[in-house]
Amino acid sequence: MKIEEAIKNYQETRCEFSFNQIYYYIYNSRPNIIRSFSRKHKLDEHDVESMINNKILDITLRFEGDVEKFKNAVFHAIGRGCIDLVRNKAYRESKHTEVMREDDDGVLSEMYEILEVAPTTEKDAEIIELKKHDQRQLIAFLISKVDSKTAKSASTFISLGSYREAAKHLGTTDKTVKSRVRSIAKQYDANRFGSHTDYLTTATVSVG
Repeated sequence: MKIEEAIKNYQETRCEFSFNQIYYYIYNSRPNIIRSFSRKHKLDEHDVESMINNKILDITLRFEGDVEKFKNAVFHAIGRGCIDLVRNKAYRESKHTEVMREDDDGVLSEMYEILEVAPTTEKDAEIIELKKHDQRQLIAFLISKVDSKTAKSASTFISLGSYREAAKHLGTTDKTVKSRVRSIAKQYDANRFGSHTDYLTTATVSVG
């Protein structure tokens, strides 16, 4: 299927196969697209990836014209998206603290992980339930602070429990959903919520 056909087909049917063709057409047209834009603007690669995927989807849904104009429109939108990310980054750095937890193996976990443990006593079970309640409240607050696409991705992911299933439901890619969900951690304000360790239990199962 030609890219023009893939664009038209996705506009009419929201076919995941058509979108994947468009997605790889853009990504293959410039090697290391995420790394090049993130390094050029000194941005987080996850933020850049999420923005690029959003721009591809947005341009695809409303574009009319030939392939070259489509590609130019996407990369023009990506350039402007990077400028917006730089501005948002400056604001976040002045107002917020990103919270990540690194374990003994060097694996990073976001503070918004859904945590599951096996309680050993009634007191442990009560504490864990309170922590889970706090976690749910915190997640709901953080989601309320992001854009509608990110909030929808997060709520769908939490509901379905899978990046791939959430992506299918939303008509996008699992990479896009994962990038959006991970970006929510940047909304955490330690001055307001205190240490993120207060929301963690001793044993976790990562949803990432």
